[in-house]
This record gives sequence, C-alpha cells and structure tokens, in this order.
Amino acid sequence: MTRPLVSIVTPSYEQALFLEETIRSVLDQDYEPIEYLVVDGGSTDGSIEIVRGYGERLAWWTSEPDRGQAHAINKGFERSSGIYMGFVNSDDTLLPGSISRLVEALEREPDALVAFGDALFVDAAGRLLRHGRPRVWEVGAMARCGSGSVLQPSSLWRREAWDLAGPMDERYQYVFDTLFFLRVAAAGAGARYLPEPFATYRMHAESKSARMMEVPNAEECLRFADEYFGGADVPEAVQPHARAARAAYYRRAAFGLYNAGSFGRARRAFVRSLVLQPRMSRRTAKYMIRTLIPGPIVRIRRRLRRE
Repeated sequence: MTRPLVSIVTPSYEQALFLEETIRSVLDQDYEPIEYLVVDGGSTDGSIEIVRGYGERLAWWTSEPDRGQAHAINKGFERSSGIYMGFVNSDDTLLPGSISRLVEALEREPDALVAFGDALFVDAAGRLLRHGRPRVWEVGAMARCGSGSVLQPSSLWRREAWDLAGPMDERYQYVFDTLFFLRVAAAGAGARYLPEPFATYRMHAESKSARMMEVPNAEECLRFADEYFGGADVPEAVQPHARAARAAYYRRAAFGLYNAGSFGRARRAFVRSLVLQPRMSRRTAKYMIRTLIPGPIVRIRRRLRRE
C-alpha cells in the first residue's frame, strides 16, 4: 500500500556547525516517501557545500537572501506537495522513527489536523539538558500561556491545517509558529498528543531560544500582544481570552527586557499587564516583581555578583 507523502522543510542560515546532523536526521528516517526541502538564506559559512553534498536526495534546495525564517519556511512549502507537513530548523534533529509514529497517529485519527509530542532539549554538543513536554491543545490555554504550546520540531500537520492557518506570518520572527498552531486550534481543529520525544531541540548561543531574552524578541512580544490579541480580527474563539493573552505576552516581554538591562521598559510592560490581568501565578509574580526594582540598584547588584 502506498503511504502518504510527507513534506519536511529545513530553513537555515549560517548553521554549518549543526546543519549536516539535521539533514541526516531527516534523510535517515525509516519512513518513505519523504519530500525534503532545504531553504538556505545565503550562508557564507560552508552551509552551501553541505547542502550540495546531499542535493541528489533533496526534492529542492536553494541558497539566496530571504526575509527571515518564516519567509524561508513559506518558500519551501510553496514548492511542496505532501499530504503531511512539518519543518525542522537547522540546529534541531528528528529522532529515529519520528515521522513514522506521527504519520501513524494522524492516519489513525482522521479528525486530528496536528500530531505532536515531546522534545529533548540538548546543548551545542548534543548533551541532554531536559525532557520538554508541550502544553495542552486547547485554544484558551494556548492563548493565555504567553509562549508556544507545541514543540514544533516534534510535530506534523495535515495540509488542511496549512490551508486553514498558513502561511507563516512573516511579520514575526519568533512567534510565527506559535501563531500558526493557535490559528489551527482557534478554527476548532483537533490534535493528537503522543507522550514521547520525537526531536532534539538545541540550545546554544545563536539559537532562537537563546535570543528569547533579547530586546528584539521582547519587542515582538509587545507587538504580537497588540496586533493580534488586541486587533479587530482576533478569532471569535480567542476573544474571551484576549486580555489575559495580551497580559501574558506583556509579561514575557517584561522578563526579556529586564534581563537585557532595559529596566524602565520592563517595568512599563509589567504595569501594562497588570491593567489587563492582575492575576498571575506565584512563579510569575516572583519574576515580575523584580521589574519594579529601580535600574541603578539592579545594576549594582549585578556588578557585585560578577565581582
């Protein structure tokens, strides 16, 4: 029996250190057929030579300047034709047998548009840091959590989900996949969670996850809170949760701004979140209360710790 085609896209830019491991993790899967597309943003670090070495096994690849990760992913999927779709960043990997297990789940549950599981967070050398688990697939919880609900490299979705919620929103560089899955859930689509790891999620100095504590990410969280959750076109299913969701993203921005040393902006973001939603967990309150400490005092404390 012919099995359904799976399309996997890898966006990449200046990731030669990890790229070959990513490519091999996809090509060495025990599932066939896989349509694998690699979209490089014009790297100059040797990435092109790596991709070219696997060219005969790729459905399509390119290396040219782009408008960022979301644009690269969209370019890849524009040229794809698989019934099932997913993307794996160039510093992450698929674990053996992952695609088979995710396809099996989707085939078994035709009402589910997404299948997803756990991920193993690893460092630059591939050493295990922790076992990561996603949040529940429920539109309210997904909106209010202030971050991603699905561990993206450990997921596959039907093309119907892409037609419903895609392409990735190129206005964003950090939250576009969070928005994609939220749009799928907001449309009333179901998903299947499998409590097992399907990918490694690499944490290193240049990873997007490491940049979560930088100002650009914080600014994008503020913009996402206002443009999406505060916009006129927020889906009906999300509307009851919009205020709490905006507050959550303001707090995420406040945390990032605080860690980046932008103390005044962090404090203002936190105060804005309180206006929308005063309630928060004790853990969140513990972090957020720091933003109320005057910046000069924080700088003195940080200097003393370094000494």
